Amino acid sequence: MPALTWGYQHRFWALGIGFAMLIAIIAAGVWFFVLRNPGTPVDVRQALRLYRQGQRAGDAGSIRLPPPGVYRYRTSGAEHLDFAGISRAFPADSDMIVTESRCATMRWEPLEQHIEGLVECPQNNGVLSIRSALSFEQIAGIETTSIIQCPVGAYFVPPDPSIGRRWRTTCHSTGQNVVFSGQVLGASKVNVGGRNVPALHTRLDLSFSGSESGTNPNDYWVSLKNGLILRQNETVDVSQRAGPLGSVRYTERMAITLTSTAPIR
Repeated sequence: MPALTWGYQHRFWALGIGFAMLIAIIAAGVWFFVLRNPGTPVDVRQALRLYRQGQRAGDAGSIRLPPPGVYRYRTSGAEHLDFAGISRAFPADSDMIVTESRCATMRWEPLEQHIEGLVECPQNNGVLSIRSALSFEQIAGIETTSIIQCPVGAYFVPPDPSIGRRWRTTCHSTGQNVVFSGQVLGASKVNVGGRNVPALHTRLDLSFSGSESGTNPNDYWVSLKNGLILRQNETVDVSQRAGPLGSVRYTERMAITLTSTAPIR
């Protein structure tokens, strides 16, 4: 969901390495990134272990938030870097790990090397706001984490969710500002396990400036009952300055659809 930090500080390029050396480095990079580190899918057993580690005993959950547990999603999509053809696909099935106390933490973990999550908190009259968003990436031993903090006005489900309703605020992460804007596209229904579940279709757009620049639009179909993500389509297109060769561009497209409203515990 949020932008991923690709801080590859290739200082050897700035030292004037020759063309042949550069080709060798790129070839080695393709081998190391693609062949040695393709991404490890997170299976249900791992997701359950992570859920049990994160859900505190005694937290029974709130009827206004998704019941805690592990949710399965049909999944498609992939992520790419515009460097040496680096890319990896998401598995056909993935899990959302939901833990809850006063707010709900929803973490989509398709790969051990890729995590996206958000914390949603209830307000009055059925309103839900996004308190923070997380992204984590690991490629070839390089780990990057981005945490975005948002004010109360970063709505997941806004007040008066009528068609066309819009909102806008500014979130913050280290070294950058994130303009957060949202819009209600309308009431909908999502087929979950053969049953049509009422949903609110919203579009949330994140626009990054600072250490990174780019956009991260998301379409959500959110349960009107408890704020569970029934369906999500996400696009990421973010660049970061990477020395004398310009910038590194990261792109992602993903789509997930819930397969059952009953969590695994």
